[in-house]
Amino acid sequence: MNRAARNIDLRQLRYFLAVAEELNFRRAAERLHVTQPPLSRQVAALEEALGCRLLARNTRSTALTPAGRVAQREFGKLVRQFDAALHAIGAVAPAARERLRIGALWWSDLSRFGAFETALRRASGVPLVEPVLGSSLALLKQLQRGALDASVVVLPQELGSLPSAPIARVQHVALIPARHPLARKRALRLAALVAGPPLLRFRRSENPTLWDHFQRLYDAAGFRPAREEPAQNAAATLSQIAAGRGWTVMPAATARQCPSGVVARPLRDAVYVDAVLVAAPRLEPALQAALFKCAGRLRAVVAPQ
Repeated sequence: MNRAARNIDLRQLRYFLAVAEELNFRRAAERLHVTQPPLSRQVAALEEALGCRLLARNTRSTALTPAGRVAQREFGKLVRQFDAALHAIGAVAPAARERLRIGALWWSDLSRFGAFETALRRASGVPLVEPVLGSSLALLKQLQRGALDASVVVLPQELGSLPSAPIARVQHVALIPARHPLARKRALRLAALVAGPPLLRFRRSENPTLWDHFQRLYDAAGFRPAREEPAQNAAATLSQIAAGRGWTVMPAATARQCPSGVVARPLRDAVYVDAVLVAAPRLEPALQAALFKCAGRLRAVVAPQ
């Protein structure tokens, strides 16, 4: 086997093909549900493994090199053959499934999960649907190692070649101490929260892509908190807020879980994540189709009205 081939994986081919079709890294990143830095790194790694440039890129444009045009044609054939092989294997009648394990975000409103569960049982023929709670990153890791059949995750997130279906845009609210002067307001601007208790925020090292997403939204709102403190787990963060020792932003669904001493207020600024349903890489095509057919039922779980 050629040494370069051992350093090339399918994700790099899919990333390169997206850029080759779009001839724009930003649009390709949006199409793949990733940010531009990991996309650029994977394409650069592919070029390094091949020992040639596939893309001619400057500040104004991106174009295919002669090698890039050949790579687009040949890698396109390989990826289509791979996808066709997966489909053919999955089309063979699988052994009867007894359950589907579906990842759900820790802040989900599981009282609304029943409608999705019922619809999925009917569409898939699988009698048991089991929700598994966790954070987006933890659930994605379980999905990739085969511990889950599908999972709800939030974007931006590097999904690679995992198939996904959109669910909803999840608006966030401000969780503030009940005795905070702004607790009397019906809705808030982030700028109004600059003074006072510190913003409790997860560390960037825990999820750099998501942290950067929120930072862009804060910058767009002109929000620069005077003080920030690292957030702990959700229960500890809510306890700190109830004690008047900080505030935070969380998905609107968490308003139903607020303890005494914490109030949720809608934000007039755009603070959100996009939730998607992601299928396991080796899930049978029929089950994947059933999952995505029912994905809209999860809107009430992640973004209850």
